[in-house]
Amino acid sequence: EVASLSRWYRGFGLLGVGALTHLQQSGPPAREAQCYLLLLLGSTLFVDKSKDRVSAVVNLFVKRPDMLGEYAWGAGALAYLYRQLGIASRAEAKGVSGCLTLLQCWIYDHFPTLRPSRLEPRELERGQAGAFRWRGTAPRSSKRRDAQMLAYYRQAIDSLTPQSVSWTPYGRSPHLTVRRTLYQGLLRFAEIAEYYDPTRCLRQLGYVQGVPYPPERPLVVRRPASTLGYSLSYQSVYDSYWNNLGAHSVHLDLFSTPIRRRPWEFAENYMSWYIRHSHPHILSDSRPVDDISDADTVSTIIF
Repeated sequence: EVASLSRWYRGFGLLGVGALTHLQQSGPPAREAQCYLLLLLGSTLFVDKSKDRVSAVVNLFVKRPDMLGEYAWGAGALAYLYRQLGIASRAEAKGVSGCLTLLQCWIYDHFPTLRPSRLEPRELERGQAGAFRWRGTAPRSSKRRDAQMLAYYRQAIDSLTPQSVSWTPYGRSPHLTVRRTLYQGLLRFAEIAEYYDPTRCLRQLGYVQGVPYPPERPLVVRRPASTLGYSLSYQSVYDSYWNNLGAHSVHLDLFSTPIRRRPWEFAENYMSWYIRHSHPHILSDSRPVDDISDADTVSTIIF
């Protein structure tokens, strides 16, 4: 069920993209190309906590390099990361896996106050991925212990204000250039299916946040304290949802209105709904929500 990457990696070195393109055009891929793709996917998009090993399910996607362009890798990586974050939320969890580069860059894009002090964004060159914005600007190593850093970030999150959040880091209308941003439904990677709902983050699209649609209920849910028994499955997982984008997208003209004043705008009934369904603070000694006179000062992030 698990194949060692290090054993395959030794002896053939890294293949460049040009070599892989040649292999795709010239016929069945060589074993070296499959090993390289396993290494690439297992160490970037679908990372687990086994160090140099990768789940055998990834091998299903590299047997046909000519099919690589047919998969929605972003959606698959996001579904896998959502599942790993769910597992990491268990009481006995001691780590987290998945594409943490994506998670880290998402945090840096949205929460400038949570970036290390020496970390500043760079200008992207044409065709570069968003993660390159933070390349080569690593902060100095901190002398604080892990427990101190954990306490520091918990307090920093509880102290966030709407003004300290970058609500639209991708521009006011990213859905106009990436239409699948508005897709609403299940994202799938192999047997993993996770729900994706843009109605919960409308401000990122430049629209006023209202009470979101009720989520689709899983058919089977097991979330014990241990990470080993975590499982989640839905009654229907159809690729046709993803392929039929128009029928499974949020129609913003019917659901919300564009932001006209402040980028953190929300509907009148949203904050009362949010407080009932979420945890406005992480630390137990933070002020209760009832003590806050201005609703705009409540941090409205789902962390």
